[in-house]
Amino acid sequence: MPTYFLTGGNRGIGLEFVRQLASRPNTTIIAAVRSKANDTSELASLNTSHNIHIIECDVSSLDSLSSLEFRVAEILSKTGSNLDFLFNVAGINATSADTSLNLTPESLQNHMQTNVFGPAKIVQSLARYLARGAVVLNMTSGLGSLTVATDVTKCCTYSMSKAALNMLTLHQAKDLKGAGVKVICVDPGWVKTRMGGKGAMIEAEVSVGSVLDVVKGLKDGDSGKFYRYDGAIVPW
Repeated sequence: MPTYFLTGGNRGIGLEFVRQLASRPNTTIIAAVRSKANDTSELASLNTSHNIHIIECDVSSLDSLSSLEFRVAEILSKTGSNLDFLFNVAGINATSADTSLNLTPESLQNHMQTNVFGPAKIVQSLARYLARGAVVLNMTSGLGSLTVATDVTKCCTYSMSKAALNMLTLHQAKDLKGAGVKVICVDPGWVKTRMGGKGAMIEAEVSVGSVLDVVKGLKDGDSGKFYRYDGAIVPW
């Protein structure tokens, strides 16, 4: 019975992950949301088999991250399982008009805290609960590729944080190799979500379904790779 943990579970790509995974038999999902005070009704409506556990985890808050292990351990003690999959989905692109000439310290700190330190702290906190053969997936972006994003002038702060997340992925892959855990980063494409905004071309259902196919097909030698949602390797 596979057990999944993911962040950003109440909207966008995270919600679509839950929607597709919840329909699979004998699957346990720990869906972390920034705050239960936000609208989680759609997420809760997916819990028809009572296999979804909704917890709070604000990836931008050190206090929230520090208490994550307790929340997850409590659930795992009841299910008698470890984590087979850990998906760092939650992220922000709060100042998309940023360029290298107008970015601010506050914006850079906010994006690095949420998009980089959050996923780092989550893996640190939950590493002991990862089953041998588990997969850690860091949701990144093509804008974090130094090769792909050469002509992009906006989203500077976001791009910098995703490039840092990619480097974090390489380090996590090396540090968790001995535990038999694979770590990858995946560009979901320009997905039609609130974060994706106008111009997005890919339906969330297609992106997430394809990403799950990539995860399913991973081999031991694939840890530390940068994938596009359709399985293509993205250049760093």
